[in-house]
Amino acid sequence: MISRWIRTWYGALLRTFLHFIARLGVTANMLTVVSLLVVTIAGILFAFHETILGAWILLFGGFLDGIDGELARITGIKSPFGGFLDSICDHCGDFAIYIGLLFLYLQNSATAEIILIFVALFASVFNSHVRSRAGMLGIDTKTIGVFTRCERIFLLVIGILISQVTIALWGLAIFNSFSALQRVIYTIRVSHNNKAMPVYKTL
Repeated sequence: MISRWIRTWYGALLRTFLHFIARLGVTANMLTVVSLLVVTIAGILFAFHETILGAWILLFGGFLDGIDGELARITGIKSPFGGFLDSICDHCGDFAIYIGLLFLYLQNSATAEIILIFVALFASVFNSHVRSRAGMLGIDTKTIGVFTRCERIFLLVIGILISQVTIALWGLAIFNSFSALQRVIYTIRVSHNNKAMPVYKTL
């Protein structure tokens, strides 16, 4: 939701900057990999109780992840591999964030937070798995779901900065699960409608 709204204006706003870094030889794939490294650093900082610094670094990593697609469009270098790399790096980055938080709460024996982290992580992975399997059926669920990676990062950063991480984890667990459910329902509905459509044979 937030990410789709942002894309309606940030492309024009950042166009000058994106053209500048493109002239420096920076590619979308480079931004994707750097974003993963930055987010991983944030996860490490979470594990060592540096949550405020980690939150700001996570926000920067999310920013880099948000502009790599725009850079690819501006430079005209969009490729299936770029999409593959972006997806893989997103998953690895999410894993780094959740592992960092998990390590933090394991030290404090915070049972509720640990369970919420596992639920949020599973729902996030399951959400992506549903999209992948739906794609194999020819059903695009990219725009389906109230919660994307942008919302996840934003919610977690806000939760950390206002010292309400537990509430943020509840939000991640609930909205990640709800988004996955939305994609499942959408896939079932479209698949059912496609089967119900009459097939006309041409001679």
